[in-house]
Amino acid sequence: MLADVSPDTPAAVVPIPEVREYPRINAEVVRLLDAGHTRIVLAGAGGHRLLLHGLTGPWVATLEVQGHAGPELAAELNAPGLTVVCRGPVGDGAARDLRAGRLLILGTAGDALAYSQRGGAVLVTGSSGHRAGLGLADGSLFLLGDVGRLACERQSGGRIWAVDGSLGPYARHGHRGGRLVLIAAAGDGTAGMEPGDAESFSSLILAFAPWLKPDRACARFVHATQPAFPRDHLFPPT
Repeated sequence: MLADVSPDTPAAVVPIPEVREYPRINAEVVRLLDAGHTRIVLAGAGGHRLLLHGLTGPWVATLEVQGHAGPELAAELNAPGLTVVCRGPVGDGAARDLRAGRLLILGTAGDALAYSQRGGAVLVTGSSGHRAGLGLADGSLFLLGDVGRLACERQSGGRIWAVDGSLGPYARHGHRGGRLVLIAAAGDGTAGMEPGDAESFSSLILAFAPWLKPDRACARFVHATQPAFPRDHLFPPT
């Protein structure tokens, strides 16, 4: 079960610059989750490391990070009902050892994104650094932008989606299992995918649609999952 919330849902706010240290920030998030909040905004991230590290629990909520998240955002997350949305770039090692839950990055990601991921789902709309998906053992990683060297290195399981032609040199070096699924460079991205891969891709895009709507780079994906909505409704003129 996942939280039925949108970017407009009222939120509890954790002011990162005031709380400052990541153990206290994460403890405050847990306190708010235990109190029943379904949307929590971490405001003012400025390179802070280990935000939302190791959260484990039965909560059903969306956690929104505003600003530049530092290294290892949502590392070791093990909460299937949590969705983490980062509105900005993230540092190295985001989603390291992710076990359950979802992470949406509305920006760029540093090196070693989803290193040793074991479950859950990660989607990044911008470019990713080197070694994205290093040692990925299970779960799903979706890379919608350009990707650096050695993507999917030593992958042993799970699935990694990447746009056809976007991968840097030496992709899948030393891989031992798992699959690389190519996203078509035109249309809704699913051309040529196996049915199960296409369904997984479209389902996650649909789930993230409220957050992806303002991102014109994702227009072709979101519009395809919501044909009942006219394009100018999803992307009003600016």
